Amino acid sequence: MTMNTINPYDNDGLQQLVELLENTHYNTVLVLSEQAKKQAARLHELEVRQATSQYVTMCNRLIDQIQTHIKSKKESFLPYLRSLFEKEEKDHDCRNCNGTGACSLQHEMHLGELKHSLIRLKDIINSIQMVALPLYSDTIYPDAYRILRNQMALLENSLTELYFFEETNLLPKVAEAQKNIHARS
Repeated sequence: MTMNTINPYDNDGLQQLVELLENTHYNTVLVLSEQAKKQAARLHELEVRQATSQYVTMCNRLIDQIQTHIKSKKESFLPYLRSLFEKEEKDHDCRNCNGTGACSLQHEMHLGELKHSLIRLKDIINSIQMVALPLYSDTIYPDAYRILRNQMALLENSLTELYFFEETNLLPKVAEAQKNIHARS
């Protein structure tokens, strides 16, 4: 028996996906990472053991990587997606750009960057999984570490959702929009 899965975003256009991407995924990850960073800072002040200190340090590095990754995407990739949407809405034809067909938006580069960012995101998710702190029953501050560990798990879940959203929904819509404006021949 075959099971048909329905993707709730199949009928959404690029603009709706971009809004979801920014408001639901990117902003959520940034809020969660900021909360985890604050908890790690609290723990850094309470450091007693070398093992837990290393965990906090690794979490801080990962949180910085996550924030850099998301902020970079918000600053460079979202404006491209909005521009792509506008061009698609206006029935733009990139074969006529600059009279030579040389479009200044560098569509292939942006598609390549999206694919590369998915690989980077997968690496970050794997790193979070590798860094998972086992609960120490003899730790002086078990609740504080449990909170950080839970926040890192929430980050991992949000990043996994983001990964699948971008790979399953955004990537095909970007490729389709580029095709519609003849950005790629």
